[in-house]
Order: sequence, then C-alpha cells, then structure tokens
Amino acid sequence: MIPHIRRITPLIVVTTLIAAGIARAQGQGTDAAQPERFQRNFNVNPGSTLRVENYKGTIHITGTPGNQVVVKVFKRFEGSEADRKEWMQNTKVSVSGESDRVEVKVAYPSQNCWLGCWTHYEAAVELDIQVPRQTNLKIDGYKPDIKIASLQGDIRIDSYKAPMSLDSTTGGIHIDTYKDTIKLHNVAIRGDLHVSSYKADMIVDATSLDRSADLSSDRGSIVLRVPANIGLDVDYEGSRRASFHSDFPLNTQSSFSGQSLRGTINKGGTRLRLRTTRGSVSLERTSGSL
Repeated sequence: MIPHIRRITPLIVVTTLIAAGIARAQGQGTDAAQPERFQRNFNVNPGSTLRVENYKGTIHITGTPGNQVVVKVFKRFEGSEADRKEWMQNTKVSVSGESDRVEVKVAYPSQNCWLGCWTHYEAAVELDIQVPRQTNLKIDGYKPDIKIASLQGDIRIDSYKAPMSLDSTTGGIHIDTYKDTIKLHNVAIRGDLHVSSYKADMIVDATSLDRSADLSSDRGSIVLRVPANIGLDVDYEGSRRASFHSDFPLNTQSSFSGQSLRGTINKGGTRLRLRTTRGSVSLERTSGSL
C-alpha cells in the first residue's frame, strides 16, 4: 500500500496547488479593487430604462444608433499612493443589465465625521455612457456634472449642486435640483415638462411643449424660449421681489398685479405654470415655429 500512496501523492499535491492558485485568483477578482478604467456592454430592447446613481464626478449620457448600452467607468484619483489604494479598493461601481434595463450605481467610501471631514485627495467616478436613442433615464446624484444628448425617452433627474445640460432630446423631462445651473437646449417635450429648483438658474430652449410645463425657482432665474406661434395658458405667480417679462402679447383674464398673472398666448394651449421667489421669469420668443 505504501508504494501506491507514494505514487499518487505528487498528483494530489499538484492538484491541490492548482486549486489553491485558482481560488486565490478568484478571490483577487472578487475582493481586490476594481481597475481604474473598465467597460461593460449590454444589448437592450428599444424603450429600455437606464438608472444611474453617482454621488459626484460625472454622468455623461449620449444616444447612439443600435441596441447596445456601453458603460465606461473611470475612477479618478489625485493624492498619495496610500490614500489611492484605500480609496480604489473601497469605491465600488456596480453595473448590471437585462434586456429592459441597465443599472449603474457608485458606492463611495463612508466617512463618519463628528466635527467634519478633511481629506488630502480629490477623487470621483466619471461615467461616460452610450445608449440607444430610444432610452428612458432615471438619474440620482448629489453633485455630479450631468450631460445628456440625443435621446428619445423620458428623463428624470434628482440632484443637488449638480450642473446639468440636456441637448436635443425628445420626451418628458422631470428635474428636481438645488443650486447650480440647468440648461435645456433644443428639447421637444412629449408629455410633461417639470423643473423645480432652489438657487439655480435655468434656461429652457424648447422646440415644442405638450400637455403641461411647470417651472419653479426659489432665488433663481427662469428663461423659457419657445416658438413664436406656440399656444399657451399662462399661470404666473411671484413675490414682491420677483419680476416677469414676456415677448408675447398676453390675453389676460385680470390685470397684472405684479405678483400674479393669468392669460393666454395665441389662443391658449399648453398649461404653463411659472413660480418664483426672489427671482426673475422671462418668456421669450424664438424665430422658429411649430
């Protein structure tokens, strides 16, 4: 029996070492920090939904031909090598997808600070995502730079201190934000337009409006630019420290008190609700027509 055991022992040892090596490699793939840059691709159906959650950094989304979602991730870090290693390992980017949805979620290292947090580095995750043109978006971010272009779908954004730019989109838009700037350029609204902000300046260049448009700002400016022949039912309210301007002649239902106004433009149409506190509202006419 002893010779037999000696013959199989090397095989057992080699097999064990190989298995251990595979286990270590698999463990590194699971537990080690994600690479600085990586990419994930998904095939989806038209009308699918992309959900993105990123506390800071960037969220840049562009509509492209085809049926593929391409998520490019860049974990940007500027600081010492020791801090870099810890931050890279503890910053997790989860990317998952099915035929009707793709989800991207960034989890940053938690900081439990009693009297405040001070770090000696600058770090964030930058997301550059390509999607089919017919895609719906749901975005949640504290202060990322948000850019969206060339989409046909509904867009919802909840943010705080996040500068945002939407260009050449078609669909409904719902934005709730705080501070910074909101720029909507060449947007065709299908459904509802809703933008609510606090201490944020917004500029909306709309080629068309649909059922309703609701724009409100506390201590920020509102500029809405629409085609000359658009029909609107205007409902404006402001405070004594607010101002209202319109390039369009309004058929008013009552005299303008300086704080409220009800009236129609071009015999009425889209319900346009405008609210401001200590800000300005400007309804401007573009050269185009519907």
